[in-house]
Formats: sequence, structure tokens, C-alpha cells
Amino acid sequence: MKKIISAIMISLVSISAWAASGADSTAVFTVEPKMSCANCEKKIKSNLRFEKGIKSIATSVPQQTVTIVYNPKKTNVEAIKKGFAKIGYKAAIATPAEKK
Repeated sequence: MKKIISAIMISLVSISAWAASGADSTAVFTVEPKMSCANCEKKIKSNLRFEKGIKSIATSVPQQTVTIVYNPKKTNVEAIKKGFAKIGYKAAIATPAEKK
């Protein structure tokens, strides 16, 4: 019985470590020119979704931020900034005051 419990515990620890290693990252960006309408949001969302490794995109016109969840094994912040540049936006990481 102790061997079974030990084997289960080892399996759970291994699975947890494996799952944590593949965790997604989140980055919050501000963009220039500023987003002013739903079409701006749509343009960003519809074009950036094709960039490699991006899992989800959330935009906020009132806060002027774009929050992106991505797989760090497939992309990084610099590659995402290049994706913004392809559609005519200059992106920068938002400061803590801008994230609120």
C-alpha cells in the first residue's frame, strides 16, 4: 500500500512540474497611434491572432492597453512588437500605472 501511495505522489509531483514548465506568459502593451474605436480593436485582434504562439488577445480602448497571453516557448515580447509593426502600430510594454 505504501508503494502505491508513494508512486501516486511521485506522479502528481512530476505532472505538476511538467505543467508549470509550459506555463503561458502575459504582456500588457500600449500602442501608438492610440486606439479610438472598435475597428482599431478589431484590426489588432484579427491580425495578431496569426502571430506564432499567441493564445489570447484582450483590448481596452478606455485604458488604451492590449493584453496578450502567449507561449514563451514559441514567441517573445520583441516578436509580438514586430507583429504590431506589421499592422502599423508601435507597441511598448505598459507601465504599472497604465495597466490599471
